Amino acid sequence: MENLLNYLIVILMTTGVIFGGKAFWDWKKNRTPQLDLKELESERAQYLQENFDKATNDYNYLETSLENISDRELVNQLRLLQRTAKNLLTHLEKNPERIALAYKFIDYYQDRAVKIVKQYQELEETHLSTDKVQDLKQRMKRTLAALDEAYQDQFEHILNDQIISADAELTVMEQQLNSDGIDTKTIDVGSVDKYGNVRIDTDLLDRPIENATPRKFFPQGMQRRRRGEVDALPPDLPFPEEDRPQIVQTKLIQSALAIFLGSFGAHKFYQGKTIQGIIYFLLSWTTLPMWVSLVEGIRYLFMPVEDFYTQYIKKNERRNKNNRRR
Repeated sequence: MENLLNYLIVILMTTGVIFGGKAFWDWKKNRTPQLDLKELESERAQYLQENFDKATNDYNYLETSLENISDRELVNQLRLLQRTAKNLLTHLEKNPERIALAYKFIDYYQDRAVKIVKQYQELEETHLSTDKVQDLKQRMKRTLAALDEAYQDQFEHILNDQIISADAELTVMEQQLNSDGIDTKTIDVGSVDKYGNVRIDTDLLDRPIENATPRKFFPQGMQRRRRGEVDALPPDLPFPEEDRPQIVQTKLIQSALAIFLGSFGAHKFYQGKTIQGIIYFLLSWTTLPMWVSLVEGIRYLFMPVEDFYTQYIKKNERRNKNNRRR
């Protein structure tokens, strides 16, 4: 009886650790960024936080929409928008006092981008292919392409004071150098000076580099085709590169649970597959769950990160989303 009680306590503790860890992981992943507004007045701080939350929610909506749009041209255009928007929001998170300067980006440009994407998805659901519908879709894509330039203009507007400050500082430095007899306008940037140093020439940046092997970046898990063959550009990743460490951590946790506690269905509970976890637990007195989970754990461990994300994390997110809709 005592052994059975200890057995149940171990199972309950293991289950608590699994669900507690998963709940903490979900909270950390879905939490809303909080700005450091301690030095600002409460009313202004609330105003800035509300605007930042709206911008973040619109960004997240567009990010989620990428999974539901079949038009690759539109997806690529949205990715360009999202890249600029992410850089802008990251800057605002670090400099919350500048959020008020981004009102046009938050309340108009990004807001209109969300509405255009919603309207495009509604047209897609109708499955109409008339000339008028096709023309409207093309106009939507052209408008989104123009919004990319508008995003960048807004970012530059937000950085205007910083640009002016840097320009003024350079002007003073140039005047000081000119007063010392050094004319910055006559310096041939890119030439070799008397010390053998080569200056950076902005005019050379657009020219191909001769006699140099191009260096390409390959994310982890991406393999080159053949030795001696020209490297192909890596395909689009199914997730942002900055999320890779978290995905690898999830992959290792799931593999460890399957190898060491797979007999009790720990890895299935961690994945949110409660029914399968209960089946494993009920059959734990046999050796079948142990061998099956051992094979699964080894498979998780050696599976490429991209495949693991697509088969387990992405499908799990879609399943949770459908459950919430119901």
